[in-house]
Amino acid sequence: MTLFQSSDLQGSYTKTYPKKGCPGLMLFPKKGGCALYNTEEGKIERYLGDFPGHRFLANSGNWFLVLDSESNLYIIDVFSQKRISLPSLESIRSSTSSIVNRVVGDTRRFVWKDSERVFEDLSSDLVRGLLWVDESGKEFVVVWFFDLPGHAYICFCKQGDTHYTDIPLFHRDSHWLDGLSEMVLQGYRLYITTNRRYVRVLDLSGQEQGFYKDITDGTPFPMLSRHESWDSSIAVTTSGEVLLVESDPCNRTFFRLYKKNLNMENPDASSHTVLEVDSLGGEALFLDLGFTVPANASLGIEPDSIYFTRHYRPCHCTRRDLDICVYNLANKTIKRVPLGDMDLMDARWFLRGST
Repeated sequence: MTLFQSSDLQGSYTKTYPKKGCPGLMLFPKKGGCALYNTEEGKIERYLGDFPGHRFLANSGNWFLVLDSESNLYIIDVFSQKRISLPSLESIRSSTSSIVNRVVGDTRRFVWKDSERVFEDLSSDLVRGLLWVDESGKEFVVVWFFDLPGHAYICFCKQGDTHYTDIPLFHRDSHWLDGLSEMVLQGYRLYITTNRRYVRVLDLSGQEQGFYKDITDGTPFPMLSRHESWDSSIAVTTSGEVLLVESDPCNRTFFRLYKKNLNMENPDASSHTVLEVDSLGGEALFLDLGFTVPANASLGIEPDSIYFTRHYRPCHCTRRDLDICVYNLANKTIKRVPLGDMDLMDARWFLRGST
């Protein structure tokens, strides 16, 4: 079943915008630029600029985290073109690591050093990121990291910060908390799954620059299912509950959804610590963003549905092809958005904000 006809992607476009809170789809052609695709009308609404050499790393509403051709990070409202500059990548305040930016030929490269290793000749293509911007557009959190084996550090900054703060992802006494599998940023809370699939939650809301606190310190919980070979992501509900979302890489027609098993007496000794559920409680999950929102018929947000453009967004895994869909958990059906002749580098669902 499909949502739109392939010819719609090549049709005319309007200059209207989706209503606040309405699902939108941003397309990023390989030739550059980005285009707003209207999921209600089934056609491109507007081309939003060329952005040559830029990479769109993440989004929060209509704000996007962008890395330009000079390896500068900034935030931009793709509709108003309002722009917020960010500190340079090498401006990390840390006692254990440092980044050096250098020009090699016609390109910029980075050197990451810590107390145990050195990564040289790092390309900006390895940079991954997360973004949260509040409704007013005045408060924000940016998280970024180099997608390297082991994932030893991540970096973050907030509104008003003059540099990034690094967060070590290794523990001398708790190896099951090492590394990074995936992250979700929801407000000032950063949810991290480690290499061993333990969930950590970091609070980044402190007033002091560089403050963060692991609020799961001593009580992390593994999110493990029986399908270890499946593509998996985490997501956070409106109530703050962490979900495990899986899809079979050999059968791209259905998902499995799990929640934490509260009756597990000794999760550290178990290889299966979650319970499968068949409902989102009337909410909808935007997998690209990593969180659920209340369903709303007037805005076109379908209940118990998963909106996604990739079955997961891995940190350090083989890249999967785009598969822009809405999956209904209740009736186990999937609606696909055909790409037609468009050659896309990426696409992202987003929820239009107020700015």
